[in-house]
Amino acid sequence: MRPCISLIVPVYKAEKYLPQCIQSVREQTFPGWECILVDDGSPDACPKLCDEAAQRDARFRVIHQPNGGVSAARNAGLSAAQGEYILFCDGDDVIAPAAMELALAAQKEHPKDLICWTLCRKMELLPRESIRPECKLFSARQAGLYHTTIPGHSNCNKLFSKALLEKNALRYDPALARAEDYEFGGRYLDAFFAENPNGCIRQLELPLYFWRVTEGSATNAKEKPPRKKQPVQYDPKDYPQYARHMLAEYSAARQAVDGWAFLSKEELLPQLRTYLRRFAFAVWTAQKLGEALPPNFLSGPEVTEMLDLLKQNQAYSVYYLPFRLKSRWLLGRLYESDETGARGLYRLCYTIGYYILLLRTKKRWQQP
Repeated sequence: MRPCISLIVPVYKAEKYLPQCIQSVREQTFPGWECILVDDGSPDACPKLCDEAAQRDARFRVIHQPNGGVSAARNAGLSAAQGEYILFCDGDDVIAPAAMELALAAQKEHPKDLICWTLCRKMELLPRESIRPECKLFSARQAGLYHTTIPGHSNCNKLFSKALLEKNALRYDPALARAEDYEFGGRYLDAFFAENPNGCIRQLELPLYFWRVTEGSATNAKEKPPRKKQPVQYDPKDYPQYARHMLAEYSAARQAVDGWAFLSKEELLPQLRTYLRRFAFAVWTAQKLGEALPPNFLSGPEVTEMLDLLKQNQAYSVYYLPFRLKSRWLLGRLYESDETGARGLYRLCYTIGYYILLLRTKKRWQQP
């Protein structure tokens, strides 16, 4: 009998947490699933744990392959999946018992919507019972902004359509060393709204996925390895007048969510930090390409609004003071230090900037 859901779990160096992940799958209140454990050449006890899970429950299937990275592992799972819907879970994470049940119920009630849910960093926040959650809706116009939120760029909190994936030949790009979720998710959103122009992203306001921060996990790279200095990777022909592009994108994004009022504080602050960093990148590219920045780029309403909102919420960014100082030179050098791994200047600016704000405001600012 064909399963309704195929859950794909890439497995690599996760022996400490994999049993907990597998147990959370077994505890699903919806029974019609298959779980594809993709052993990505893990050198520890994970291959044995995967085989034992399959021996104990026929709904588990195991793929053993040489190490190729998380994208290759997920692609192998996608090729083997038989379900109508696809879920992803990392081998050191946990899903709530009612995750599949609630996602499918929402999908049945809203067949033209993309169903997703929130994540949490504390396992005790996972609901143990089926609770009808509140929902937040993102239209096609708001999809780009949603994609840059933490729930938005995760692939482990969405009910993917297998038919849509196959129709558009969507697979992960194994050549990407990072941001594979973001790139794959963006292509899926494009395909989804092309197929369902009047649909929306329906986010269940309930944490159904526990995202564990681990040391040394190569599967999901939640903790970055030590960075080595390398040049900023960019193609100059892709970024002429990038500062003007950022001004337009920022304005469109804030309009799409009613001047940021649509977003909660938890959703807004990462957005502001991300945009501030991208504005710094715009300064850097202008320097590299010998371009003049748009008039008042460093002091216009876009940057001023971001800085004021960060100050209002006492939310720290390493780029906060350089933008307040309107220092193009410092912003360019700081971005390069941040991006290339030559972190001396970044660490210095981060520490000095934080304590200057602490002394001036007499308040601790929330760090990223």
